[in-house]
Amino acid sequence: MVLVPTLLIILAALAGLALAGYIHRKKRQAKPLVCPLKADCESVVHSEFSRFFGIPIEILGMAYYALLAVSYSILIVFPALAIPVIVFVLLTLTCAAFLFSLYLTFIQAFAIKQWCSWCLVSAMLCTIIFVLTTTSSALGFVPLLAHNRELLLVIHLFGLVLGLGGAIITDILFFRFLRDLRISVFEADVMRTLSQVIWLGLAILVMSGVGNYLPQMDGLNASAKFLVKVTVVTVILINGAFLNLVISPRLVSMSFGALPPDKAVKMARFRRLAFALGAISFTSWYTAFVLGLMPAVPLGYGPLLSIYLLVLAVTVTGSQIMERRLRRSAG
Repeated sequence: MVLVPTLLIILAALAGLALAGYIHRKKRQAKPLVCPLKADCESVVHSEFSRFFGIPIEILGMAYYALLAVSYSILIVFPALAIPVIVFVLLTLTCAAFLFSLYLTFIQAFAIKQWCSWCLVSAMLCTIIFVLTTTSSALGFVPLLAHNRELLLVIHLFGLVLGLGGAIITDILFFRFLRDLRISVFEADVMRTLSQVIWLGLAILVMSGVGNYLPQMDGLNASAKFLVKVTVVTVILINGAFLNLVISPRLVSMSFGALPPDKAVKMARFRRLAFALGAISFTSWYTAFVLGLMPAVPLGYGPLLSIYLLVLAVTVTGSQIMERRLRRSAG
């Protein structure tokens, strides 16, 4: 282990642990957080996004920072333990935490539309730890990824399966919940949990995908299959952002019943968008899964992308037909 960067990682982890503990203590004591930027920290730490799979975000942060501080302290005392597999596990945790901090910052900016100073400091600490971890490893960052290529492929496939499974279950439950032509509070909560499953799968997919890409970027840059897959994952990211920002906050308000004319027009547009985004999510995840399983594709980027866009157009059209039928049955 390189001593100075490792010590800096430990210090950053201890600072993050203290910060997460402070937020947790304030929430447990029901005391307001003082925001140095004079923003609205309370709106952020008590929002619907303050938990991930039912676990408070600050608890996850405490566990991550504590694990990191203890692990790197042990590696300093016992440097012989810094074998590739352990270093790779710590690198994976660090990358996951960095991506999660980006997700939470995105949520503050576009979903909650409020800033929490302490949350931003925690994101900055995650970024510092990520940079130090990826640039200071004695084993080398890219060689470490190449050494664990098979494991990264397994992780990548798991992310695909998790995201695709989440998308399929979400679509099935979405239409099942609409049997009474409404989405209840409980049903909306279930949908949000499934959305978190999909985001977790997407994070694993992106993280492992980058890990697989860097050691063999020259060959992959010439692969039409890989380039289309990158395009599809980009669509999943953008579509997922709309699902979180537009669909999730309004699920409970979805209705096929009688509404005032002005609200009826607005709700109809929202419903059509919800159905379209759901179709895009399912189709894109399934396409990424199929591309990941195919050993080789005898088509160029243009033809392969055209097939994806054609399937996308068919599924989106089908979703709009289904929305219209449900609306007519409610009328």
